[in-house]
Amino acid sequence: MSRRALATILMLLLAGTIPVPARSAGNPNLLPVGTVTQASRAHFNAASVSAGATIYDGDGLSTEAEGALQFRSPAALLYLPGASGVALHGLANGTQAQLQMGTVVFSTARAVGIELIADEAFIRPFADGATVAQVTIVGPKELQINARRGDLQFSYGGETEKLAGGASYRILLDQPDSTPLPRSPQGPVKAGHESRSFKIVVIVLVGWATEWGLHEVFESPDRP
Repeated sequence: MSRRALATILMLLLAGTIPVPARSAGNPNLLPVGTVTQASRAHFNAASVSAGATIYDGDGLSTEAEGALQFRSPAALLYLPGASGVALHGLANGTQAQLQMGTVVFSTARAVGIELIADEAFIRPFADGATVAQVTIVGPKELQINARRGDLQFSYGGETEKLAGGASYRILLDQPDSTPLPRSPQGPVKAGHESRSFKIVVIVLVGWATEWGLHEVFESPDRP
């Protein structure tokens, strides 16, 4: 290309005559964080999504009441049952998922593979090793966490607590000391941790999401 032609193109670009492809509004950074591997009645931002779709930093995934979705990043596997939604962001060595509604199940073999945010609380694997957990937003300032396999690290309000694997927990955030602990409709509860920022109640019996695709999350923490 001659110098004159190059100069002409540059002038047109500066004048706004030649359109320049814009970044997608849903993918402001164009950084892929993973791929949808299964989807039924599911959405990517405001559009329907199907298996094979690439998800970028800042994108949101959600499911309808009867929907389900499975997402795979380089270091973790996520599963959304019906009426659930997350926003995804890339981290240096893993993925950050912000639970906006409903439930998410995650599986990973690395402590840095996944960081989950729910109502300003942070849930991460406690250490490297097979970890599978389910997190549900029960209501305002109330979470339910099921540590199916591996220990978890729970952080909120500047405090951190270890959640032992093989147990389920009901967690109340920003509760005054006078607030009574809730009675679980799914079984008796045990005494748990209490701090100035949150209360943890150990639940004896809690159900798991059972929609299609969940078996892969349970079976694949060593190869997400």
